[in-house]
Amino acid sequence: MQRLALRPATNAGSRPFKWTDWLPTEHGFWVMLAAAQVSALLRTAAAAHSVASALLVIAALVFVGGWSHRRVRKSSAAQLAGAGILGLSSVPPEIAGNLPIPDVAAAALARVVVFLASALVVRAAFARAARGGERRSVLLQSASVALPALSSTLLFALGGTAEAVTCLMAGVVCAVFTWSRPTVKQLKPLGLALGGLALVTTITLAL
Repeated sequence: MQRLALRPATNAGSRPFKWTDWLPTEHGFWVMLAAAQVSALLRTAAAAHSVASALLVIAALVFVGGWSHRRVRKSSAAQLAGAGILGLSSVPPEIAGNLPIPDVAAAALARVVVFLASALVVRAAFARAARGGERRSVLLQSASVALPALSSTLLFALGGTAEAVTCLMAGVVCAVFTWSRPTVKQLKPLGLALGGLALVTTITLAL
C-alpha cells in the first residue's frame, strides 16, 4: 500500500497536459496568419461576411497547425508549403468581402511571395549551421531574392503596383540578409526583421 501511495509522487514533477499544448508554437506561423487576415480585413473594410470567413480560416489553420507542427518543424519542404498556405489564407475573407478576383489573386501572390521569401531566409540561416550546408544556404538565399524580384516584375507588368512594390521591398530585405548572412545565433533579430516585413506587407496591400 505504501508503494502504491508513493507512485503518484514520482510523476509530480512532470508538467500536466494543457489545451494550449495543441496550439502551434512557431512565432512565424502566428505572424504570417495575423498579417494575412488583418490585411484581408483591411482591404474588405471588415465586412461582416469577411470577418466570419476570417474567423473560420483562423480556426481551421490553428487546428491543422497545432496537429502537425511537430512534423512540420522537421521538414524544410513542409515549412515552405506552410508559408505558402498562410499566404493564401487571405483569399476566402477577400472573396467573402466581394473584392474583384484579379485583385484577390494579385494580393495573394504578393503575400505568398513575401512569406516564402521569409521562410527561405530562415532556412538559409539553419543551413549555414549544418555541416556542408554552405552551398544549400547560398541556393536558399538566392531564391529568397530571385522570387520577389521576378514576381515584382510580373505584377508591375500586370498593373498591380501595390503588390509589385510589396514584392520589391521583400526582395530588398532578402538581399540585405544575403549580404549579412545571419546565422541561427541571430534568429531573434532575424525574426523581428521578418515580422516587420510582414507588418509592412499588411499596410502596403491595404493602401
